[in-house]
Amino acid sequence: MHLLIEKTLKHAAEYFQNFFIHEYTRKSYLHNVHPAVKLAGTAVLILLSITTFDPKKLMLTIVAIMLLAFNTGLGLKELVKRSYLFTVFSFIIVLPVSISERDLHYAVIFPLRVFSAILAIQMLIMTTKLNEIVYAMKRLKLPDVLSDTIWLTYRYTTVMFRDLLNIMLAREARRLTKSNHSEVLKKGGEMLGLYFLRSFEKAEKIEMAMRVRGKHASFSKRYDPGYFYIAYLAGVSAWWLML
Repeated sequence: MHLLIEKTLKHAAEYFQNFFIHEYTRKSYLHNVHPAVKLAGTAVLILLSITTFDPKKLMLTIVAIMLLAFNTGLGLKELVKRSYLFTVFSFIIVLPVSISERDLHYAVIFPLRVFSAILAIQMLIMTTKLNEIVYAMKRLKLPDVLSDTIWLTYRYTTVMFRDLLNIMLAREARRLTKSNHSEVLKKGGEMLGLYFLRSFEKAEKIEMAMRVRGKHASFSKRYDPGYFYIAYLAGVSAWWLML
């Protein structure tokens, strides 16, 4: 049982660490579109995903996101890989309620809504650096407290899961034999304490680095206006409304 828990924690840490990683191995059309345009477009796709329970509209949104990702050079496999865990988790959460209320239709539709929204978010993350996203939020005149919160959350979350994964890998590399439950509890407590100590140290270093480098994002880079992106989303939205 404890081995299953350890593997689950390890895979969860790997997933959440990779969830926030940008994809820059291959430059695509979306990488060059203005961040404010992509942020507004992502908001539109999320609204299309969460404001309906119609399977046709949900499938249209999902297919539209995947077609856009494929035609602009993003890997569909990587996109789905980054999005599936939240979908599975949402299905597990709503399944008991759906069974008790004898509404299995909801157990399928709700995870599809989550999957569609996460796909849109991941397409933005894979093609836009976080500092560009923060810059786009400021260009769209969103509250500073929102952009600052996202900026801090991203920095500390990535460090947190990276440290957790490193600690678990180091412990696994030093273990020569299978551990019993009592040893797992003892070593788990030590690992948790080490994790908290490292988190506090890293948090202090991150705050000092942010003060030295500054917290404000500004760019002189020239972006693509994204006319194709805007036209594509307008067409998908119009089709969605007609269904």
